[in-house]
Amino acid sequence: MNLSEERLTAALKLVGGLLTQRRQGPYHLVVCGGSALVARGVISRPTNDVDVLARVIHEEGVDEIAPMPYPMPPELAKAARDVAHEMDLQETWLNGNASLVFPGLGDLPEWFWRDVERRPYGMDLTVDYISRRGQIFLKVYAALNREEERDLEDLRALAPDRAETLEAVRWVLENMTTLGHRERLPHLLGILSHEDIIAKVG
Repeated sequence: MNLSEERLTAALKLVGGLLTQRRQGPYHLVVCGGSALVARGVISRPTNDVDVLARVIHEEGVDEIAPMPYPMPPELAKAARDVAHEMDLQETWLNGNASLVFPGLGDLPEWFWRDVERRPYGMDLTVDYISRRGQIFLKVYAALNREEERDLEDLRALAPDRAETLEAVRWVLENMTTLGHRERLPHLLGILSHEDIIAKVG
């Protein structure tokens, strides 16, 4: 079954509870994609999974952003699988694929990691949901790097204005040197009704 906002919250609380019960936490995750849009109320359609973009590691009062290990740490993966069986979710509903797909986490702007919505799910699981502005950056990148209709659907839901679209497109083109489908840019801009931006970004 898919994850609505209510089921997403329930699933993450169960994971947090299992980590505490088993004394295997804490974990602090940074989540992007459809689940972040659902959690923040940007879209209402259910999502299939939770895309973990990164981990926040707390050391001596300093927060460090790190990729999610692949495969996922076994204690976190087991907690997620146990919740999947209890809630009839796919076993990989909590995954770190986004951490693999998006290159160079350190290349993202500093504000990207600060402008998040932080939610605790018990004592041993915390999730930072990427902001709307950050999601626009990631979704523009995804739309120009792969062919999945959901990326365009999510961008429609985010409804960036002209300035937001220009900011994201410029950043992606300047920082992501390898784009699998750069030729989709005119189509993307047309869907967002910002076709005139093409003259500014080339």
